[in-house]
Amino acid sequence: MNTSERNINYSYMMNQWGNINFKKVTNFNEWFMGDFDDSYYFQDWDKVLRYHAGAGFKGIEIMIFTVPTMLNLFGSMKNFKEFANERGIEKISGMFSHHIGSEDKRNHERIFALERQAIDALADCDGVNLIIQPCGQYYGTGPLNDEQLRNAAACMNEVGRMAADKGLVASIHNEFWCAVNKYDHNKFIDLCDPRYVFYCLDTAQVSIMGIDILEFYKEYHERVQYFHVKDTTKKAATDAERFQAGAEQADDGTRWFWEPGGGFVDFPGLWKLMKQYGHKGWVGIESDGTPNPLATMLLTKNYIDTVLDPIYC
Repeated sequence: MNTSERNINYSYMMNQWGNINFKKVTNFNEWFMGDFDDSYYFQDWDKVLRYHAGAGFKGIEIMIFTVPTMLNLFGSMKNFKEFANERGIEKISGMFSHHIGSEDKRNHERIFALERQAIDALADCDGVNLIIQPCGQYYGTGPLNDEQLRNAAACMNEVGRMAADKGLVASIHNEFWCAVNKYDHNKFIDLCDPRYVFYCLDTAQVSIMGIDILEFYKEYHERVQYFHVKDTTKKAATDAERFQAGAEQADDGTRWFWEPGGGFVDFPGLWKLMKQYGHKGWVGIESDGTPNPLATMLLTKNYIDTVLDPIYC
């Protein structure tokens, strides 16, 4: 079954692959003689893209801060898309961005300038979703008052309109450690204009916040246009855990995220609801914190093939 025949297609987020420095490495013998480790397997786009396609993922998602490196290597995002297509990647499903400081109107013009570049880059590679973290981390910023929430929503609305003008979809992406958190999560969504701002449901991040993702999806399924799929063993973490400095990169080695099936998230239940509501489009897989991206990729694809696709594909 090709992507055009499927209701759900799967994309993989590139954030765990480090800084990919080379377009294509050709002399691996010389590299290995001076290195003796496996780093050369992860340093060029040629191999990394073929890993994804070889595992059965037809899309990838990129990060806003990698765009300058990509432009330097490929000359344009259009060239990057063609390079990816040649290696079996059919779609750049999205780009992850963030609105650090959007609770303060004085930061909006800076954010808009950054997002114009992101939107142009995503449109040039025929992308789909602009996924946006609202504000920064809770530590040092939260809790947000009503005015700050309205400011952050106004920023999101304007960027959503800018994205729509380019044929893209802008979606909120909440993090468990984000300033927009459990106590004002729904309020923030409702402050955003449904014509221009949708929602990317991160199954682990939202679960760690203490929100039932099945009930959330039932309420907001019309807004949910994209997903970040990963599992977690941390159910409803305490405020102290979520709001500490650098919570996601815990110094004690805490691993917040696991492959689907490795935690408590009810993915079969979510897929049944996606089928019920007729969701169609791309679903992004994330592997934040994995010690081995390739192992996580293959375990995730096996879970998709054996558990999720039989429910709804």
